[in-house]
Amino acid sequence: MREKTIYEKIAEKYNTTPEEVRRKMQIAIDAGFVNPDPAVQEEWKKMTLKGDRPTPEEVINYAVKKLKGN
Repeated sequence: MREKTIYEKIAEKYNTTPEEVRRKMQIAIDAGFVNPDPAVQEEWKKMTLKGDRPTPEEVINYAVKKLKGN
């Protein structure tokens, strides 16, 4: 049996779909990405991005690494 994804766990908790969770996360990331605060912009620069904007997966991976102290 496979483990539930983080999107599935959040969706279950908030009675929505995993796709909706990911979509809402992307909206929040996009809003945060254009924040003009220099400290916020410096934090975004620390992330490894495949595109021009971070994806929810990239933000989650970055957060996990920070929590682990990497």
